[in-house]
Amino acid sequence: MNTDNLSFGQRIDPENNLVELWLTHGALDWIKQQDWSDKNVTMFGCGMGDSWLAKRCASLTVIERNKEWFEKSLKYAMQNNVPNISYLLRECNDSSGKADYYLELPSTYKPDIIISDDAYRSEAVFNAIEYFKNKEGGGILICDNYNQSYIWRSPSALEALEPFEKLIFEQPDHEDYNKELEPDGKWKTAIIFIK
Repeated sequence: MNTDNLSFGQRIDPENNLVELWLTHGALDWIKQQDWSDKNVTMFGCGMGDSWLAKRCASLTVIERNKEWFEKSLKYAMQNNVPNISYLLRECNDSSGKADYYLELPSTYKPDIIISDDAYRSEAVFNAIEYFKNKEGGGILICDNYNQSYIWRSPSALEALEPFEKLIFEQPDHEDYNKELEPDGKWKTAIIFIK
């Protein structure tokens, strides 16, 4: 695959030649060690990495608000013969008061893992905590751009996640953040275990 069109931090899985999720490399390496073959995953925000993730889990439901990304991701999944992805297009703008609409989980689908990598990130955290606390066995919430400069800073969400066990993977070579005002603002992916 031609990697010229990939953004900083994106990489190709040498095992299947698919673009991996756009998460920190440490988080991706951790995901590769997990057996999610019986797990249902819901992800907010789509991309070329959807196909890679779908090949690792029982089913993947992706909710996207941008029609262009929705169409690109669907096309990539079809080209790579990935049948266990369902895409839902919910067009809206971030911070436009449509969090309930965008973040609503399909009523017939019960995810074991929720990935937040798009709009309404704080609301996604609160919803996932509520959902997993009421789900037998709990579940995993993955937050990309965790407490990252220019992307997502939410003291209330961080406080809500404080009691839960978590792994936080920082991307060591990330430089696009305000080092002077926000020295903790590097690109991070958090994997949170909610029960």
